[in-house]
Amino acid sequence: MLEQVTKDEVMVREILSTAKTLFARHRLKKTTMEDIANAMGKGKSTLYYYFPGKTEIFEAVVEEEMKNLLRLTQQAINLATTAKDKLKAYTRTRARVMARFRNLSAVVYEDIFNHLEVILKLKQQHDDIQIDLVKQIVKGGVESKEFKELTERDMELFSFTLVAAVRGTELPLTVSELLRSCEKGPELLIDYMVDGIKDQK
Repeated sequence: MLEQVTKDEVMVREILSTAKTLFARHRLKKTTMEDIANAMGKGKSTLYYYFPGKTEIFEAVVEEEMKNLLRLTQQAINLATTAKDKLKAYTRTRARVMARFRNLSAVVYEDIFNHLEVILKLKQQHDDIQIDLVKQIVKGGVESKEFKELTERDMELFSFTLVAAVRGTELPLTVSELLRSCEKGPELLIDYMVDGIKDQK
């Protein structure tokens, strides 16, 4: 039984990896279940055993990418020592990973309205985790006296604002290109924001 679960997990990972490549290359609308199956060298019945259809595969790909981004972000944060460096690690990692996922992100933006309810639910869960992650960094900075005393509400507001600001730099807008084109654009964002909560004593 345990061996079967392992095989299932391997197969799901292969399906998602193949689908992600095809979605990035051909977009969601032009990618079919047959395309994914052919690219894997499998029959369509294999895909339908694990997923009801292409939409569910797409949603699973988006969820997996969000989890990967969170995992890489947490790893980078764990390597930093000061609270400010942890916040810089947060923004730097997100910028680097999002640049790598740019093609897939274009698919998400293109098809978001066709899958709005599910995508927004996943996005909200992802944002909530990020806000809590940033809040823990800020709380650690307050406790170590790196940052000034902040109320719980102030920490929540700062964390929400930072996550929203970082998300804004990931959108395909001209203003985002300006920040991304700076060599240390993501880190500048932290300098601007953290100076306001730095302990001046």
